[in-house]
Amino acid sequence: VDVCNNSEHSFVLDGDYFPAGELKSDRQIVLAPGVSTKVALSATMEGIKGLMWFVDTEKHNVYVSFAFCRPTIGGTRFSCRVGAPPANLKNDIGSAPNLGKDKFPPNDASNREFCCEWIATADGVQVTIPQEVPFYLPPTVEEYAAAADPAARAGERPADFMAQTRPMDATDGLVRGLKTAGQGVAGGLASCVAAPILGAKSQGAVGFVKGLGMGLVGGALMAVGGVTCGAAQVGRGFMQIPTAYRARQEEKVWDQELGQWIDVDLVALEHEVAGYKLDDDSPAAGSSGGPSAPVVETEYYELLGVSPGATPAEVKKAYYKEARKVHPDKNPDDEGAKDKFQELQQVYQVLADPDSRKKYDKEGKAGVTAEKNVQMDAKAFFGLLFGSEKFVKWTGELKMAMQMDHFSKTVMSQDAEEPEDMDRGSEIVRKQQTAREVFCAVNLRDKVERMVYGRNLAGFEEQMRLEAHELAGAQYGPELLAVLGERYQLRAEIYLANELAGRFSMKKRWASMNNNWAMARHGVDFYSSAALSVYRLSGVRSAQKSAMKKAVKAAEQDPSVDVEAEQSRAMEAAFDSALPTWMKTAWYWVVRDIDTTVKNVSRKFLQDKSVPWQIRIRRAHALERLGQIFSEEAKAAAAAGPGEQTVTPEEVKAKIQEALMGSMRES
Repeated sequence: VDVCNNSEHSFVLDGDYFPAGELKSDRQIVLAPGVSTKVALSATMEGIKGLMWFVDTEKHNVYVSFAFCRPTIGGTRFSCRVGAPPANLKNDIGSAPNLGKDKFPPNDASNREFCCEWIATADGVQVTIPQEVPFYLPPTVEEYAAAADPAARAGERPADFMAQTRPMDATDGLVRGLKTAGQGVAGGLASCVAAPILGAKSQGAVGFVKGLGMGLVGGALMAVGGVTCGAAQVGRGFMQIPTAYRARQEEKVWDQELGQWIDVDLVALEHEVAGYKLDDDSPAAGSSGGPSAPVVETEYYELLGVSPGATPAEVKKAYYKEARKVHPDKNPDDEGAKDKFQELQQVYQVLADPDSRKKYDKEGKAGVTAEKNVQMDAKAFFGLLFGSEKFVKWTGELKMAMQMDHFSKTVMSQDAEEPEDMDRGSEIVRKQQTAREVFCAVNLRDKVERMVYGRNLAGFEEQMRLEAHELAGAQYGPELLAVLGERYQLRAEIYLANELAGRFSMKKRWASMNNNWAMARHGVDFYSSAALSVYRLSGVRSAQKSAMKKAVKAAEQDPSVDVEAEQSRAMEAAFDSALPTWMKTAWYWVVRDIDTTVKNVSRKFLQDKSVPWQIRIRRAHALERLGQIFSEEAKAAAAAGPGEQTVTPEEVKAKIQEALMGSMRES
């Protein structure tokens, strides 16, 4: 490929993809301005088929993208695009125009698409880059909002049962079918056993015979119905094979609520979740900031180190930071630490509640001194307990915290004049999780921009190492870093293997196997710990009964023995000894939550159709490097000191008490 560069830009190789053949020239080759540069390719037995793309060395926003297909037998296809990359350069391998002796493009209309010219030569092809070339700018949510249809309703989902139960492919259909058939057969067997027993209890032998007959009929109907529905699901799955194959080729993702394969557009999703009404103060909810009018006093804001216009998320972050600094357990030699911490709690209780904050802004401290009920902020509690307040940009609000917060609001609404609608509550939880995933994907997009668009690998690595080092200092910091690092690397490896090696390649199979093994390992950790937690709970009950018997027996000999006190002490001791196990189970639940969330976040980040395929490949490389950095910093932090996964009941109690104290707020 002889490239005549008439522009003022120098171009360097940014990436390539060769299913057949390879790049023969030095990878450091430069397409210098004002000269012709030869780029040599070598063929294999299958010929030459692939892509390569160059980017300008100054602003990295002008691309020269080549696609070529020269099989051993058959004609040659070739295309070159200058300026912005195409939506998916891989598609040009099969759709590029045939290479002929006439100059291409033949007219100005098609030239606007390619922005360059080429013609076949004796050695290959000659490409001419013009003097004036367009450049590429990534899309922004502001541009999308300006062009979006204002009548479109954000987040609307159809309630279609058939669509929501549709399997995504044959494998999913087979799994769903077997599950449905198994449930039907199990229900039928249960009916056959239960009906005669219930009949015998109510009517004796006659009831047994009647129940046996009804059980056999009902069980048979349930079994047949289950098998029929299961077979239908398998059939629906096989019908989805062509659609699923095309969708995966086009990098679409499966949306179970819609029951169809969809394109991911992160910019559109960012705009969509900004319009969600979640009644939530998390960053993912897109909450607004403080007052637009002047406030009466700013003492509370100054104590937290934020401005009166700070968003609820900024207020929460500042409180977490200050609470750890002044907590009495962190300052055992400071007699005034307890008072400082209580004052900080009072400040947060006011500024975290929208109504109290408005009253404080308008009337000052005098307006918020009325006595209120104190309740636990579930999100703040779990954020302090697992150190996730520092990781909120990477993990979002933990699902455990969101569910607990929603549960507490639902309970509170039972006494209200208008109890919360359950369907609306489920919709809010769904939107919260979607907003969480989009928020984390947008954070990833912004974090890797330095490497993806700026090509500044050294600066990106330095920035991420500094941030990872700070994150490692949080409670459970090394453990959270390790989980994120592993997940990021695995998701990036799967994407790169799928795009550059092929969906059915050994590299893709190996990457998927590693991912499935990690997910299975985390699942085994959780379920085994959960089983142990149930066992420890039964131990608490056994300790209660045993203490009761001993106390009663002791009281018979000594009437001064307090039976209730002895029973309480025994229960408390058994409860304390079980705390580490329960804490570990909660931690493994967090890990599984992060597993699922990062999987969805990575799909939104890597399969984002708002940017070209070449940018998505660069994102995958950046995500892989980010995962490596997080894993390295997690190992370094773990080696430098003991991990934060506490093992003694005293340490667990201290951390729970610290989180409880920091999460109390007035209502």
